[in-house]
Amino acid sequence: MQKTDEYIAKRLKWKAGKHSIPTEYSFLFESLSSEDQKYYLGLFKNHSIEIPVLIFTQPKNDKWTIIATRKIIWGEYDKFKSLPISEIKEMRPQSLVEISETGKATREQIKKAEWDELTITNLNSEKFVIPAFKGSDFFAMWNILLMNQQLNRK
Repeated sequence: MQKTDEYIAKRLKWKAGKHSIPTEYSFLFESLSSEDQKYYLGLFKNHSIEIPVLIFTQPKNDKWTIIATRKIIWGEYDKFKSLPISEIKEMRPQSLVEISETGKATREQIKKAEWDELTITNLNSEKFVIPAFKGSDFFAMWNILLMNQQLNRK
């Protein structure tokens, strides 16, 4: 069953509501000022992202992540990368990736409340680090991406 972008957007908004979004650093894209929406949409005008639904930010820098119906886009200022949701193979907190690579766990790596980066592996085994604000915003983004990944399965 092919799900429409409108259907996926509605489900993502519903899931965001279950995670108490908006928060101080995460928002529904449609609630951004028209100036901010135009800025982001201008960045992506040559990329088919379909409907942008959510934006996650970090307070002490200019990193952002946007979840759209068909892609995840992340960047800093006007530089960004994107990945189709259908190409996501695996998602893990960056701290857990570091632990598995080094074989050693430190106290900082294990504190779940401090996790603020999600490592996404695509179908070609390339890894991408996606930012979000630590704590509930991070876990909301991760859970919403998991649901979006399921909605984009063929």
